[in-house]
Amino acid sequence: MKKINFIFLLVIFTQLSWAQNNIELNKWMITNPQKINMPVFSNVKSIDGNIFEASNLLNTTAIDLNAKSLIWKTTELGADSIILNQTKGNNLFVLKSYLSVNRWTKGSLNLTINSSYQVYINDELIKTETSSDLKENKIDLELNSGNHKIEIKCISTNDKVKLAANFDYKDDFKGCEATASLNSKKYFTINDVLEGNNISSSTISPSGKYVLISYSEKVHGNGKSIKYSEIYDLENKKNISVLRNKNISNIAWLPSTDRLTYSTDIDEKSEIFIYDIAKTQETSIINGIKDLSYYVWSPTEDFIVYSTYITADKPGDLKRIYGSDDRLPYFRNRSFLHKIDVNTKIVSQLTAGNLSSSLQDIKPDGSKILFSTSRMDYSEVPFRKQNLYEMNVKTSELKIIWENKIYGGDCQYSPDGTMLLVQGGPECFGELGVKVSEGRIPNSYDSQLYLYDLATNNIEAITKNFDPAIGSAYWVNNKEIYLSVGEKDYGNLYKYDVKSQSFNKINLSVEVLGDIDFAHNKPVAVYTGTSISTPNKLYSIDLKKGTNTTISFPEKERFNDIQFGKTEPWNFVNKSGTTIYGRVYYPPFYDASKKYPVIVNYYAGTSPIERSFGGRYPINVWTAGGYIVYVLQPSGATGFGQDFSALHVNGWGFDAIDDIIDGTKEFLKTHTTADAENVGCIGASYGGYTTMLIQTRTDIFKTAISHAGISGLTSYWGEGYWGYTYNTGAAKFSYPWNRKDIFVDNSPIYNADKFQNSILLLHGTADTNVPVGESLQYYTALNLLGKDVEMVLVDGQNHWILDYKKRIEWHYTIMSWFDFKLKNQPQQWNDMYPEKNL
Repeated sequence: MKKINFIFLLVIFTQLSWAQNNIELNKWMITNPQKINMPVFSNVKSIDGNIFEASNLLNTTAIDLNAKSLIWKTTELGADSIILNQTKGNNLFVLKSYLSVNRWTKGSLNLTINSSYQVYINDELIKTETSSDLKENKIDLELNSGNHKIEIKCISTNDKVKLAANFDYKDDFKGCEATASLNSKKYFTINDVLEGNNISSSTISPSGKYVLISYSEKVHGNGKSIKYSEIYDLENKKNISVLRNKNISNIAWLPSTDRLTYSTDIDEKSEIFIYDIAKTQETSIINGIKDLSYYVWSPTEDFIVYSTYITADKPGDLKRIYGSDDRLPYFRNRSFLHKIDVNTKIVSQLTAGNLSSSLQDIKPDGSKILFSTSRMDYSEVPFRKQNLYEMNVKTSELKIIWENKIYGGDCQYSPDGTMLLVQGGPECFGELGVKVSEGRIPNSYDSQLYLYDLATNNIEAITKNFDPAIGSAYWVNNKEIYLSVGEKDYGNLYKYDVKSQSFNKINLSVEVLGDIDFAHNKPVAVYTGTSISTPNKLYSIDLKKGTNTTISFPEKERFNDIQFGKTEPWNFVNKSGTTIYGRVYYPPFYDASKKYPVIVNYYAGTSPIERSFGGRYPINVWTAGGYIVYVLQPSGATGFGQDFSALHVNGWGFDAIDDIIDGTKEFLKTHTTADAENVGCIGASYGGYTTMLIQTRTDIFKTAISHAGISGLTSYWGEGYWGYTYNTGAAKFSYPWNRKDIFVDNSPIYNADKFQNSILLLHGTADTNVPVGESLQYYTALNLLGKDVEMVLVDGQNHWILDYKKRIEWHYTIMSWFDFKLKNQPQQWNDMYPEKNL
């Protein structure tokens, strides 16, 4: 009877396979069967009265699919559909195949197999079937564009295992191309961005022998993180220790010896330890510290400076506001510095008063510390003034380096302690570091470097004629300073020779430098970084020889199967005669004979969109969805020189928008495979503002997506946590009462009647940077005007969408909207957000 039924099912499957929307899965990889014994007492009823069945082994038996004991073989379903001959008993085996679709598709996987089984799609359990009877099961699937792994974990007692499988999908998924194969190659997905093992930090020991590598592994399905650290022997090229204690934090090398320090927290009190690698010995330094925020060891290792964070008492039901920043809930909290004498265990408070104290550096000989305070001053831009002090740690004698400085900076001592390396904006020391054309105001976010002589107070602006924007600086010896910089859309490393005042670029193995750390006693460093289609890796670099060596690439195996499209530069000259740099990303399956919809992306503030991998707006995922992506760096971006970045200042709605419109038009003219009828744009924050406004200036964008956009410059200026302070740089000396041309004429809300085509507004409901009202009021305006507008609010999220589940839903909201508007594929959007009769 079973044989007759199975033959009948095969006939039905064959007939169905003739239909256009039915794909037969007849090629599978299969493991050799593994004999699984039933547990003892399996025939005894449990306390619930149930007998342990063979099918229960599905949930209690785990298998490592990469184990060497497993032998995978390829099988193709024949007329008899027998996929396995085995000895009788409880046998465990796994089937694997792949199903690829070129668009979001709903369908069903139809399985007939004479064993109990579990079906996994992309490692996620979809279906469990406990019966081993030969019957068809229909498993509903929703598949995003890409190649999907299908695994079937089986427990069978039959000597002959038979299988029939197909995938069918509905007729309304026009253009769907579904294929079944054994090809494991895939395209980049949002799960590849969010999941897997990532290097979160790396530091090198003072001798240059050891590297402390911290990892964060995100688990598929729930986004929970597993964090651990490894100690890597750089000389012998091997891991020597793994630290998996979840309770330790602030782990770092001591400044002069190859020992680790870390802290633990119990009952709101902290304890600081030292761990000696050579002796494998842990020593407690101090216990019972309250309100510990961070701590720093002195270079001499005989004392520690730590900071406490004191939370102010709640004001009650009514709160008087003392100045604009007092509206921020944390503004009254304070931080103070303390010292721990390592030998005597004496703890003493170094700073007090009404202002927070921030440690800048400790002098190399351990005699003094450098710290700063800042206070609000609403009478003068940028409404904050900095004091910088040098304190003798033994006598508490205080020296004022500067006082009431309008533009402050971050400082570190020179290796001999005679000078300071100061990082700040172009106006950190008045006009000394400014290099802009007449009539332009320097961009305070375009970071510069200065040398400050402590004996003479002489100041030298060392990067004034250096176009890259400074990210971080490392003064490793009296002769050399290493600079991590943003240079156009690259993140590069330079060496500055103090004597010759020259810059030399250091060749790295990445396009965008992440973190870098230098050994104290050896010319070697370790760094992380990414490139356009290469995820985060860890390298060492010999600073004398210039050789780079890979230390860790935890995602190597997974990324072997991921395919990326090509990327190429594409620049144009704007109406002012300035070259606007950009690049083009193509789909991994790009065909020069076809046309593709286009997504245009641009900066979310004044920093350019780097060539980095992944991120909040993963361009490689967009291209995998069948889009060409054009990224441009419009006027005002840092990393192109001060004169270019100065265009960001009071540039709301001016040059950058013109660059985007003109650049897109020129791009479409010169790229014949770009579908000029189906072009969308996307931006966030400042870029969201640009997106809102750009749809009132042009009709070239069939649709747009704005995340956390600003629709009213005045409301953002007054309500955003950092609205008015951000505008001390972005709209310097400009206010709603003296620049109507900016705050009114260039606010999207006041141009809503000129809106064209369509837009999706996205916003986190807990956004403190750009309040959600910015999207709400723009939605209201466009809705009342009868414009094509949709809005999706992300509950409980701030400026960035960080929650794992919400981030995935947010991503597919973006993709489904573009598919809806640019591909005429509304199905996923409608599935996520069905119409309601309100």
